[in-house]
Amino acid sequence: MTIEQKVGQLFIFGFDGTTINTQTKQFFQDTHLGGVLLLGKNITTEKQLKQLTNQIQNTNPIPLLISIDQEGGSVARIKWSKTLTKSQTSISTPQEAYNIALLRGEILKNLGINMNLAPVVEYITNTNSFLSDRVYKGSREEVLQKSISSIEGYTQAEIIPVPKHYPGHANSSPDSHYNLPVVNIKGNQWNEYIEPFSKLLEQTKVNALMVGHIQYPNIDSKPSTISNEILNERLIDNLNYEGIVISDDMEMDALDNIEKHTVIAKQALLAGNDILIYSKFSNKYPTIQKDVYKYIVEEVKNENIDLEILNRKVVKILKVKIEYNLLNPDKLLSDL
Repeated sequence: MTIEQKVGQLFIFGFDGTTINTQTKQFFQDTHLGGVLLLGKNITTEKQLKQLTNQIQNTNPIPLLISIDQEGGSVARIKWSKTLTKSQTSISTPQEAYNIALLRGEILKNLGINMNLAPVVEYITNTNSFLSDRVYKGSREEVLQKSISSIEGYTQAEIIPVPKHYPGHANSSPDSHYNLPVVNIKGNQWNEYIEPFSKLLEQTKVNALMVGHIQYPNIDSKPSTISNEILNERLIDNLNYEGIVISDDMEMDALDNIEKHTVIAKQALLAGNDILIYSKFSNKYPTIQKDVYKYIVEEVKNENIDLEILNRKVVKILKVKIEYNLLNPDKLLSDL
């Protein structure tokens, strides 16, 4: 694989339209794109969506991650099935969580989707929280067991589940689409605070995990997305997490005014993220996807990002694609 092909695996991009036009196809090929994010604007009917995912997979030789936010409830990009829209709040038992995830996963797979950016596994009890209608209800243990069952249901259906948003929003956190949440826990509160994630990683296999844009000033001055302390040290080293680390959408307002988007992308990758999402949900930065891709390619070529770091990330991503039967194991690993 070339450097350009490897860097492409590090990105999931959103796009406009309900079909892949010539311009979009060329962009996917030019960036050797590793994955896409489907939003409501990309979806009209079941037939259209199947055609779209088939078009996406015909753009590049390495199969793409086709991801979606299908949590159910208020965050459901596909609306035409109760199985697809049932909210996490309305799920009563771990068995129900498993059943819904399995059935939903089978539907998603039939549509050509292979990754669901769900479930939300944070423990939120404040009914005024922006996450209140997106989380499982019950005791900490009940929420944990529903989360585990959901992950196992998606996995059984050969859909890559992506529990979120590590290290976790607090009850009073603002929505990171618009502001950077700040959580003022002390260092000695950390282990208890991250239990929804640490216990999850102890009790089930997690192939991919999403990082939220959240600042913990008593732990690190940097937001979690670009924090070496929070990702490389506390998640990967301390919790022995070996799966893919995926950023939340890098175009959210929570990361505005910190640094140039290209520089933040590099910081996020070096801090421990393996895949960065750019949804293109606003017109504020019309060339951001192209800019960050080109910048990371150049930083690797100029040896400002170690090639070995890039290789480790790509191997992790390709191994998950192999595990979920998206990629023939003999096809590419020998070239890395």
